[in-house]
Amino acid sequence: MFSKTQFQKHQTAITLALLGAFFMINALVNATTEIMEAMRTPPLSHAHWEPFVWEYTSALSSFVAVIWLARMLNAYPWNWQRPSRSVSLYSLFAFTFSLIHIGLMIFMRESIYWLLGSNYTFASTLEQWAFELLYELRKDVWSFVFFTILIWSYRYIVAQWLGDATDISLEKMKNNYNAIDIEPTANNAGKQNDLLLIKKHGREFLVNKNDIEWIEASGNYLNLHINEQVFPMRDTFKSFLDKNTHLPIQRVHRSYAVNVNLVNNLSLTASGDGTIELLSGQTVKMSRRFKLKV
Repeated sequence: MFSKTQFQKHQTAITLALLGAFFMINALVNATTEIMEAMRTPPLSHAHWEPFVWEYTSALSSFVAVIWLARMLNAYPWNWQRPSRSVSLYSLFAFTFSLIHIGLMIFMRESIYWLLGSNYTFASTLEQWAFELLYELRKDVWSFVFFTILIWSYRYIVAQWLGDATDISLEKMKNNYNAIDIEPTANNAGKQNDLLLIKKHGREFLVNKNDIEWIEASGNYLNLHINEQVFPMRDTFKSFLDKNTHLPIQRVHRSYAVNVNLVNNLSLTASGDGTIELLSGQTVKMSRRFKLKV
């Protein structure tokens, strides 16, 4: 059975495969529909292969544009505190999305036609260029809206299914969790505190980083093991440990880190590698490269 851990390790490949399959199937349906529509009033005004070139070049350029869009949504998430700025920024994204789609599409079509000894003309006059660009821009803006909502929805569903752990700043905690009496101190003012915000199955709750028993790398995630529960967090070992040097968490393997305060005992083999047993009874592999840190 396909597990959450397997999905985490291959999430990028799975997501790209699903997106690619969507575009390829959609292009096939559109191309065959174009041919069948034209066959109603023969003879065909174009070669049988041309609709496939038109649709698959559009699909491939859209595929690239959506990947770019996903990166932009990561780098510049919608800011409800400054909606006017977000509207302006996302309008620019929509225009850029269209330019990527149109530019790649024309380039690929002209290249394929040239290789086949034929000629492709997107537009020949200024009026035609204006009309065709407006025609494509109109469709691309709608595609931009559709894929933005799709990406947000997909990420939300995945986050709810896997669970999502994120650092939460003191300021955000004071704004969103008024029932909790939290004040910054000289040591933590302006920094992240030792709490993680967990979002899972439509619920939100806080856990203390000091309660983390051990951490496991899993693709683009770190799996945080806390009280027999697992909470995925989008981060890397280096980034997490660099931001939390004050925590009693040490890396003990290429893929694992443990809370040294919760270690019960460890056993070593002749090679220097070993196994760490935690107070909870769980065991974690240890590499001889990291054994001096425990």
